[in-house]
Amino acid sequence: MRNVRKKSILAIGLVIAGYWYYRDSQPQIWGDESNEPYITIKGIKPADAKVDAWAIFGASGKNCKAKTWSAASGWSDGTNVKWHITHNFSTNPEQYELRIPFQQYHDSFDCDVTLGDITVEAKNPFDSVGFAQLRIYQAGNDYYNQSIKLNSKVEARDCNASVYKSLRKVLSGAIGCYFYINNKIKSKDQEFNAETVYFDFSKFKDDTVIHYDILAGNDYRSAPLEPQKNK
Repeated sequence: MRNVRKKSILAIGLVIAGYWYYRDSQPQIWGDESNEPYITIKGIKPADAKVDAWAIFGASGKNCKAKTWSAASGWSDGTNVKWHITHNFSTNPEQYELRIPFQQYHDSFDCDVTLGDITVEAKNPFDSVGFAQLRIYQAGNDYYNQSIKLNSKVEARDCNASVYKSLRKVLSGAIGCYFYINNKIKSKDQEFNAETVYFDFSKFKDDTVIHYDILAGNDYRSAPLEPQKNK
């Protein structure tokens, strides 16, 4: 795997008892070279929406020099490494294709860096905070985190806009969706937060494709609210 420093700004500072270490959160283009292994997340989206992802890795290990500072507990071993994936490899405005690094690697600070989770989200001019958020976690053995098949069809359907008056009595808006997995609905109501799915990360390979469609409903909205006119 390409050295992390070629893709990001990696800062290390000696602070009191240990190192603080992080990966810059600027947009990354991964998968544009043949030696960069990746899984693909792709699907349909509204033409005006931009879909991006965060891949969160955990850096740890017996000799890992990375440490994290917390006001509550002080220094602890290990840290998180965040990749912000924003490049869309699809040339069709109604589709997206994100390439996500997934392989464990050992970095120059003696840390084993392992994929922890992925979050995919859409944004448009009306809902710039984000909608149709899908959180992808490593599967477990409990009833609620059983793995679904890699070829599962995940969808956010009927993504429609809602306009409401905030506590400051100004109009605000958000887009909510109904989530489906393999055509089975998972949402009791229109979901403005997120849906979580679990995969067996050990089965990820270079040709793994996670299919996630984001489908606009009849009341989907692209235009932002106009604050002065409250429209």
